[in-house]
Amino acid sequence: MLRRPSANPRKPQTADYYPEPATGNTVRIVPLGGIEEVGRNMTAVEANGDIIVFDAGFQFVSEDGSPGVDYILPNTKYLEKNHERVRGVIITHGHLDHIGGIPFLLPRFGNPPIYTQALTAVMIAKRQEEYPDIPKPEIITVEVGQSMTIGNTKVKFFP
Repeated sequence: MLRRPSANPRKPQTADYYPEPATGNTVRIVPLGGIEEVGRNMTAVEANGDIIVFDAGFQFVSEDGSPGVDYILPNTKYLEKNHERVRGVIITHGHLDHIGGIPFLLPRFGNPPIYTQALTAVMIAKRQEEYPDIPKPEIITVEVGQSMTIGNTKVKFFP
């Protein structure tokens, strides 16, 4: 079967493929880790010119799996390239697969403010004490049902 060349050939996508910023009413969800695995939880949501990140975890490595490797971090290259549009990080809960990467990841893309509930805020602050050489993030405590605008995006927190 003969195929005609496309009038709009697509560029091949590589591991370092970065789409243009979402425009109009487009919402883009960019999984950066944690898909079909336990750990490395991090997802970016792009809307209204803003990027809001959900979670910043790491993944533990089994003892026999990778000698010398303690944990694996999400790929933050997309956030590093777009750091000026990252408005905040929303932490869903305090498990290490959701907060463990904070001291290593947030400084890579501008150390944006963290939005989370009170218990998780205390857990993050306590963990940050283990890393005195890393800038402390701004932690904003939120309540269930609270609405606020982060950048240009209205966010409502729910349990």
